[in-house]
Amino acid sequence: MKLKIDGIETDKPAVWWDVDSNTVKMIDQTKIPFEIKIVTCTNYHETVLAIKNMIIRGAPSIGAAGAYGLTQAVFEFSDRKDFQKQILIAYQELLNSRPTAVDLKNGLDKIISSLSKTPEEILKVAETFAFQIKEEGFKIGIIGKDLIKNGMNILTHCHTGALALVDHGSAIAPLKQAWREGMRFHVFVDETRPRIQGKITSWELGSEKINHTVICDSVAGFLMSQGRIDLIILGADRVAMNGDIANKIGTYNLAILASYHKIPFYTAFPISTFDRQTKTGKEIVIEERENAEIKYVWGFNSQESRYQHVSLYLNETNFYNPAFDITPNELITGYITSKGILAASELEEKL
Repeated sequence: MKLKIDGIETDKPAVWWDVDSNTVKMIDQTKIPFEIKIVTCTNYHETVLAIKNMIIRGAPSIGAAGAYGLTQAVFEFSDRKDFQKQILIAYQELLNSRPTAVDLKNGLDKIISSLSKTPEEILKVAETFAFQIKEEGFKIGIIGKDLIKNGMNILTHCHTGALALVDHGSAIAPLKQAWREGMRFHVFVDETRPRIQGKITSWELGSEKINHTVICDSVAGFLMSQGRIDLIILGADRVAMNGDIANKIGTYNLAILASYHKIPFYTAFPISTFDRQTKTGKEIVIEERENAEIKYVWGFNSQESRYQHVSLYLNETNFYNPAFDITPNELITGYITSKGILAASELEEKL
């Protein structure tokens, strides 16, 4: 993606392996939209923390980061007699950092299945995995753009752009492609509490000069009731064999509302998000995150030029903070993939 860092224009993916320093580098998503900061992870432990603390986020980007992180462990422990043991420890730590998004497991498994290779060859496996995700984003954009018509109002939830998919995006990719080809429409961007990923979507759409408006999550149903939403496109963090999806909390609400108002509801994702070991959404483990994400708001104090947390609740307040929910396949109109726009019944055969 095109970025300006310290006044210099550059082109960077969301996460990459820096060959000069043999480190994993990533764009710090917690600083968007106020600052473009590059974080350097010098070992797999730092990559684990970056994933867990959502410096890198978006299921496919997490998967790429995980593959790179396990590659770091391979280099670190390659001369150890207990190499296999140390790699399995690193594998489990990385896997546990974000348990719901299946791309992470798929990326880690790519490395595990390549342990007979040299560290340099394993690095190529990780880079290929990340590159394939990036390339799928372009295909998803080309395939999905045909759903978009001039004058449409489109709703999206969470962030599914270049930062979430190594580059280009999943649900945002068709919007970018359609806009670049001259289509004109408007996007309503759910704020997406509690992590407020809508700010990243707004930043990315703004960089493409795509017309958009940020709304609180609870506004979406009101807009649907007024006939002001024509299409919903969002992403997925895990897709079960039957087409049930785990996605950012609030997705299920939108699917129910879309069904009631007869609004097309699509999910876009790369093949790495498809889970061949999970039959239905009922088997998916939902990550529960810390209370602080709800209790505090994280933002930029422009007067003091610093980031800070501001508390919204008393210390004794109780919270429940699941990061994802499950949307059943019967509420999903179609699945936008690099293999085409598929029905739930086609996923197993095509993917």
